[in-house]
Amino acid sequence: MEKVNLNTAIKSFAQFINKSWDTILPLLENRSYTSDESSIYDWLQANWEILVERKVLAINQYLDVYGQGADFNGSSSRITVPNAMPNFSIKIKGGSDSKVYDLLNDEKVSLNEAVFLELVSFKDGFYRKEPQFDYVLLEDDIGVERVVSINELDFDLIEIS
Repeated sequence: MEKVNLNTAIKSFAQFINKSWDTILPLLENRSYTSDESSIYDWLQANWEILVERKVLAINQYLDVYGQGADFNGSSSRITVPNAMPNFSIKIKGGSDSKVYDLLNDEKVSLNEAVFLELVSFKDGFYRKEPQFDYVLLEDDIGVERVVSINELDFDLIEIS
Protein backbone atom coordinates (compact mmCIF):
# COMPACT_ATOMS: atom_id res chain seq x y z
CA MET A 1 0.00 0.00 0.00
CA GLU A 2 1.36 3.38 -0.98
CA LYS A 3 1.61 5.91 1.83
CA VAL A 4 -0.22 9.23 1.60
CA ASN A 5 1.27 12.52 2.73
CA LEU A 6 -0.02 13.37 6.23
CA ASN A 7 -1.03 16.92 5.24
CA THR A 8 -3.01 15.54 2.31
CA ALA A 9 -4.68 12.87 4.45
CA ILE A 10 -5.81 15.35 7.12
CA LYS A 11 -7.09 17.87 4.58
CA SER A 12 -8.94 15.09 2.73
CA PHE A 13 -10.47 13.96 6.02
CA ALA A 14 -11.65 17.55 6.61
CA GLN A 15 -13.26 17.58 3.16
CA PHE A 16 -14.90 14.22 3.84
CA ILE A 17 -16.52 15.27 7.12
CA ASN A 18 -17.54 18.65 5.65
CA LYS A 19 -19.36 16.91 2.79
CA SER A 20 -20.90 14.06 4.78
CA TRP A 21 -21.81 15.82 8.05
CA ASP A 22 -25.33 16.92 7.11
CA THR A 23 -26.09 13.49 5.65
CA ILE A 24 -24.77 11.44 8.56
CA LEU A 25 -26.00 13.58 11.47
CA PRO A 26 -29.70 12.54 11.17
CA LEU A 27 -28.60 8.89 11.17
CA LEU A 28 -26.73 9.42 14.45
CA GLU A 29 -29.62 11.11 16.26
CA ASN A 30 -31.21 9.51 19.29
CA ARG A 31 -34.94 9.25 19.99
CA SER A 32 -35.18 12.77 21.38
CA TYR A 33 -34.01 14.04 17.96
CA THR A 34 -30.85 15.62 19.27
CA SER A 35 -27.46 14.51 18.08
CA ASP A 36 -25.97 11.68 20.08
CA GLU A 37 -22.42 12.88 20.79
CA SER A 38 -21.20 9.38 21.56
CA SER A 39 -22.29 8.14 18.13
CA ILE A 40 -20.72 11.16 16.44
CA TYR A 41 -17.40 10.51 18.21
CA ASP A 42 -17.57 6.83 17.22
CA TRP A 43 -18.22 7.78 13.58
CA LEU A 44 -15.38 10.31 13.53
CA GLN A 45 -12.93 7.87 15.16
CA ALA A 46 -13.84 5.02 12.80
CA ASN A 47 -13.36 7.21 9.75
CA TRP A 48 -10.14 8.71 11.15
CA GLU A 49 -8.70 5.21 11.54
CA ILE A 50 -9.69 4.18 8.01
CA LEU A 51 -9.10 7.40 6.06
CA VAL A 52 -6.06 8.84 7.84
CA GLU A 53 -4.32 6.29 10.06
CA ARG A 54 -4.30 3.47 7.49
CA LYS A 55 -3.16 5.82 4.74
CA VAL A 56 -0.16 7.30 6.58
CA LEU A 57 1.04 4.42 8.78
CA ALA A 58 2.06 0.81 8.25
CA ILE A 59 0.12 -2.17 9.64
CA ASN A 60 0.46 -2.43 13.45
CA GLN A 61 1.11 1.28 13.76
CA TYR A 62 -1.55 3.46 15.33
CA LEU A 63 -2.27 7.16 15.82
CA ASP A 64 -3.47 8.88 18.94
CA VAL A 65 -7.27 8.93 18.99
CA TYR A 66 -9.13 11.64 17.13
CA GLY A 67 -10.76 14.19 19.45
CA GLN A 68 -12.52 12.33 22.26
CA GLY A 69 -12.09 9.00 20.51
CA ALA A 70 -14.85 6.40 20.44
CA ASP A 71 -17.02 5.06 23.26
CA PHE A 72 -18.06 2.04 21.19
CA ASN A 73 -15.59 -0.39 22.78
CA GLY A 74 -15.88 0.60 26.42
CA SER A 75 -12.50 1.59 27.82
CA SER A 76 -10.86 1.63 24.37
CA SER A 77 -11.14 4.79 22.32
CA ARG A 78 -10.55 2.90 19.08
CA ILE A 79 -12.91 1.16 16.66
CA THR A 80 -10.96 -1.10 14.26
CA VAL A 81 -8.36 -2.54 16.66
CA PRO A 82 -9.82 -1.86 20.11
CA ASN A 83 -6.85 -2.96 22.22
CA ALA A 84 -4.15 -1.21 20.17
CA MET A 85 -2.13 1.48 21.87
CA PRO A 86 -1.04 4.52 19.86
CA ASN A 87 2.58 4.57 18.80
CA PHE A 88 2.38 7.79 16.76
CA SER A 89 1.20 11.29 17.54
CA ILE A 90 0.55 14.20 15.19
CA LYS A 91 2.43 17.36 15.99
CA ILE A 92 2.62 20.66 14.21
CA LYS A 93 5.76 21.45 12.26
CA GLY A 94 7.07 24.86 13.09
CA GLY A 95 10.04 26.77 14.32
CA SER A 96 10.51 29.77 16.55
CA ASP A 97 10.54 32.08 13.50
CA SER A 98 7.26 30.81 11.98
CA LYS A 99 4.13 32.17 13.61
CA VAL A 100 0.50 31.36 12.97
CA TYR A 101 -2.67 33.15 14.00
CA ASP A 102 -4.52 31.54 16.92
CA LEU A 103 -8.18 32.59 16.62
CA LEU A 104 -9.18 31.28 20.04
CA ASN A 105 -6.68 33.44 21.93
CA ASP A 106 -6.47 36.20 19.28
CA GLU A 107 -2.70 36.17 18.93
CA LYS A 108 0.17 35.20 16.66
CA VAL A 109 2.11 32.27 18.15
CA SER A 110 4.95 29.87 17.41
CA LEU A 111 3.86 26.25 17.66
CA ASN A 112 6.99 24.25 18.32
CA GLU A 113 5.49 21.31 20.21
CA ALA A 114 1.75 21.68 19.57
CA VAL A 115 -0.27 18.46 19.36
CA PHE A 116 -3.14 17.92 16.93
CA LEU A 117 -6.43 17.21 18.73
CA GLU A 118 -9.19 17.48 16.11
CA LEU A 119 -10.75 19.49 13.31
CA VAL A 120 -13.25 22.19 14.27
CA SER A 121 -15.12 25.20 12.95
CA PHE A 122 -14.82 28.61 14.56
CA LYS A 123 -17.83 30.85 15.20
CA ASP A 124 -18.71 33.59 17.67
CA GLY A 125 -15.30 33.45 19.35
CA PHE A 126 -15.20 29.74 20.06
CA TYR A 127 -14.61 26.42 18.30
CA ARG A 128 -17.44 24.06 17.44
CA LYS A 129 -17.88 20.51 16.21
CA GLU A 130 -19.83 21.37 13.09
CA PRO A 131 -19.01 22.26 9.47
CA GLN A 132 -17.00 23.88 8.07
CA PHE A 133 -14.09 21.96 9.59
CA ASP A 134 -11.49 24.46 8.36
CA TYR A 135 -9.61 24.84 11.65
CA VAL A 136 -7.49 22.65 13.87
CA LEU A 137 -7.83 22.44 17.63
CA LEU A 138 -4.34 22.10 19.07
CA GLU A 139 -2.74 21.93 22.47
CA ASP A 140 0.56 23.75 22.76
CA ASP A 141 3.59 22.73 24.82
CA ILE A 142 2.22 24.39 27.99
CA GLY A 143 -1.30 22.95 27.67
CA VAL A 144 -3.05 25.96 26.09
CA GLU A 145 -5.78 25.17 23.57
CA ARG A 146 -5.31 26.95 20.26
CA VAL A 147 -7.38 27.11 17.07
CA VAL A 148 -5.53 27.68 13.80
CA SER A 149 -6.61 27.55 10.15
CA ILE A 150 -5.78 24.18 8.63
CA ASN A 151 -4.17 26.05 5.72
CA GLU A 152 -1.54 27.62 8.00
CA LEU A 153 -0.26 24.30 9.32
CA ASP A 154 2.05 21.48 8.37
CA PHE A 155 1.66 18.21 10.24
CA ASP A 156 4.32 15.77 11.34
CA LEU A 157 4.20 12.18 12.62
CA ILE A 158 6.09 11.71 15.87
CA GLU A 159 6.79 8.23 17.19
CA ILE A 160 5.71 7.75 20.79
CA SER A 161 8.41 6.06 22.85
